[in-house]
Amino acid sequence: MEHRVLKALVRRQQERCPKILKELEKTGRKTSHWIWWVCPTQLPGRCDPIGSYVTRETASLLLASESAEQWRTVLETLCDLTEKNGKSVLPPVDHGRVHYFLRFWAHVPDKPEWMEHVLRKLDRFDWKAR
Repeated sequence: MEHRVLKALVRRQQERCPKILKELEKTGRKTSHWIWWVCPTQLPGRCDPIGSYVTRETASLLLASESAEQWRTVLETLCDLTEKNGKSVLPPVDHGRVHYFLRFWAHVPDKPEWMEHVLRKLDRFDWKAR
């Protein structure tokens, strides 16, 4: 089951990350629905149409997946925009997702340096969980 969910997440990242990146570059903020695929946690989002999530076992596979570079680019762009414009880059409804994303990924072993960097940058803000 978990590997099927991971494959669906990777496929969705491959499909959506280019569009997400264009949205962030054009508007400077999140304007559509995609937080679950960029900030995956161990729980599916309430409105995630594919019910995606990661586990400690599948997190390392996601980091090495075919979508990893596109995902990395979106996360780094999100970090850059957040550093520049603050938390308003994301709507308040998504702040809890970022909070739990940071908590989950902090405990994933053997993360690449780029993910450590993303986590440090995003963790500079107080992402209150709802």
